[in-house]
Amino acid sequence: MSFSSGGGRAPREAAHHASRDSLEGFIRLEAARKGVQLPRKGAAVLARLDYRLEMELKERALRLFWKHHGLPGRPEALVASPRPRHYRTTSKRRCRSTLTAGAGPGKIATGPIFIEGDEAALLEPAEHALIFEAIGEWLLQPEFAPLARSLQFVIIRGTYAEFMVIFNVGLLDREINRLLLRLAERLRSLPPNVISAFLYLDPSHSPYYLETDRPRGSFPIKRLFGPGRFLLPLGGLTFAVPPVSFSQVNESILPPLLGKVREMMGGEHRRRLLDLYCGYGLFALSLRSLYREIIAVDAAAPSIRAAAAMLPSAPGRARIAFKVLSISRNSLAAALPPPLPPGEEDVILDPPRRGADAAVIGSIARRRPGRVLHLICASEEIPAALAAWQRCGYFARRIIPVDMFAGTPQLETLALFSRR
Repeated sequence: MSFSSGGGRAPREAAHHASRDSLEGFIRLEAARKGVQLPRKGAAVLARLDYRLEMELKERALRLFWKHHGLPGRPEALVASPRPRHYRTTSKRRCRSTLTAGAGPGKIATGPIFIEGDEAALLEPAEHALIFEAIGEWLLQPEFAPLARSLQFVIIRGTYAEFMVIFNVGLLDREINRLLLRLAERLRSLPPNVISAFLYLDPSHSPYYLETDRPRGSFPIKRLFGPGRFLLPLGGLTFAVPPVSFSQVNESILPPLLGKVREMMGGEHRRRLLDLYCGYGLFALSLRSLYREIIAVDAAAPSIRAAAAMLPSAPGRARIAFKVLSISRNSLAAALPPPLPPGEEDVILDPPRRGADAAVIGSIARRRPGRVLHLICASEEIPAALAAWQRCGYFARRIIPVDMFAGTPQLETLALFSRR
């Protein structure tokens, strides 16, 4: 893929494959205007740019996106990623579904085991590449042929210092289990600090590398060796994160992100915080000193157990209740205590990429919270989210874009809402 600083296609032509009203579409228009040629497709289309240029393109494109959609408020300065490349603490490789014999002495395939992404490796730590390379070489050996045929994804998670490897397989029998144990043992010898390995069975052959809708009768993740959680030090706390728990992919930006969240939710102390889609407790535990009571909910039971285990070491006096709950309009109404008087309850919601639907937003708004901080991780969800809150009588007070996904045409957006 080539990038150039001169020439370039006409803006309309440069953005033909991206929706013209999407953030990526405006980034492409701005790049073309500056004579910068971007790859025609892929997730990491900005990864080879100088980061200062990337920030400039994104800030200008976000202003155009905001104006084009007629969105309320004005985005503040984009929060830069301290580590704009090689920052992703979660990465994956899809494995080839068929292997052929006759590749040469001691090998079973004619090409690499893994299907490479576009420029994704530029966003992953160098240690990830070393781990994937070693696993790929081992899987080419004849003894691992049954495992190679069953393997769907290899996933790496952890921090910049410690790594966990997850093997997603579509078929498991005694032989494949034995081979997984042998392969996992080899991981211990690698220079990168691989602390754990896991087996994750997905017989449904989902296109997702960690399937959340588990087929009935299948067992959850199985540890092959090492600790069951990786340690993530942040702001004086050390979080213990399960391998299948949601965690932000950019570890480097979490301290400034937490700083902005505390700034937006600080000031006058409130009685209660609702932390929806709380994951491993990042916000609930970090904001404990600002509230008297916190109720944190998430659908992932391992994440809730990990968060609850942190309570004795987290500073602050707030009573925190962690609950396993699949969030919907009806579940919130049934599982949460009665709302406090208007303005005495705050809400943080950090939903998955698909966003929070209008019914969930309506259910929250009916509680009349004082402040709502909505983390929107897909820019295309911003217009619908702001419109849904406005229909419920809540208006954007601050908009802070965060470059969570440096090298890609996406941003994380912190949107703070309150009533008039």
